[in-house]
Amino acid sequence: MTGRTQRRYKRGDTNKPISDEDIYRMLMEHKYQRTSIRRLAQKFSLTETQVRTLIGRRTGGSCCG
Repeated sequence: MTGRTQRRYKRGDTNKPISDEDIYRMLMEHKYQRTSIRRLAQKFSLTETQVRTLIGRRTGGSCCG
């Protein structure tokens, strides 16, 4: 355990938490269907920053390449 708390994001329209399936769908749409961050944010009722954070955490990306 790293001691970090897991941030739970909620959809803006239904106030339900974002599930692992939703995050997986975001990642696959962004990576393979080239869906933009803005479009994913609209689709899942999140901010663009939240979508970037979720995708970055799932892919293991870092700020330094």
